Amino acid sequence: MGDKTGAVLVASKEFGEENLGNEEMPVFLPMYPLDGTTVIKREIAALRKAGISPIIVLLGYQGELLRTHLAHNHVIFVEDEEYQAHSLLESVQVGLSKAKVQMERVLVLPVECVAFSFETLQRLLACEGGAVPVYDGREGCPKLWDLGRDGQTQMEHVEVEDPGILLSMTQKDGICQVEEYVRAQRSANELRCVTKVTLVKEEDFFGPGVYELLRGIDEMGSIQAAAERMKMSYTKGWKMVNKAEKEMGFLFLNRCNGGKNGGSSTLTQEGRVFLERYQVMMEDIERVSRRFFDVYFQEFQ
Repeated sequence: MGDKTGAVLVASKEFGEENLGNEEMPVFLPMYPLDGTTVIKREIAALRKAGISPIIVLLGYQGELLRTHLAHNHVIFVEDEEYQAHSLLESVQVGLSKAKVQMERVLVLPVECVAFSFETLQRLLACEGGAVPVYDGREGCPKLWDLGRDGQTQMEHVEVEDPGILLSMTQKDGICQVEEYVRAQRSANELRCVTKVTLVKEEDFFGPGVYELLRGIDEMGSIQAAAERMKMSYTKGWKMVNKAEKEMGFLFLNRCNGGKNGGSSTLTQEGRVFLERYQVMMEDIERVSRRFFDVYFQEFQ
């Protein structure tokens, strides 16, 4: 595609007075925390990933606060001085008047419409002129304007398998719906951060494998059944448990010997405490890892 395609992010409206955050202070929607970053920074990262540049951010309400928040994001700021009186379309026109100088096509995105996929952006950018995504017969955001035609011609309708284009964080239950969408999109992303923690004394002895095995024994009452569920041999399962017990110096399991099915086993009190602490530690580590992953790899997602 030979034309120059940029974006206008409309962040000039007065957002989120009904959404309360810490210390009962109103949450400014563009800076609402979402998936380890903020709404507007997530949108900017998504646009950059699609190769869209430059990016204009239309300011109005809390303009200086937002300008500071995005100071190092290399965007162009445009003030909508009459944002309180303007409709969305009128605000868009303020951004487009600036965009015409630098772009041939512009992706217009109200900042509250944060739920869209990379594939949707690619489908829009593949169109020759203006385009609007459509899901289930309904138009959504973002919309691609052809500035050479002043938006006067009808936009091409692009069918997408992306329900997120219909979501807005300002609609009823919109924030919860967007957060659910982002979680689902993250799980489908190719680039992920998988954190594994192994405990070591003289040797490696406790990690995700032993943890899952002991959880299975606690649930099913049998090392034989737990090992089968993990597609490992009964002998290997016992070796893992015995190694952990040797390194820690206490029993993880109460044994009740049986016949060919291996009898029954239950967690000892010490074993249960150890398992629970490993689980809580892993949950904390995963939360921290996700934050750092978003800091360093947000634009690659």
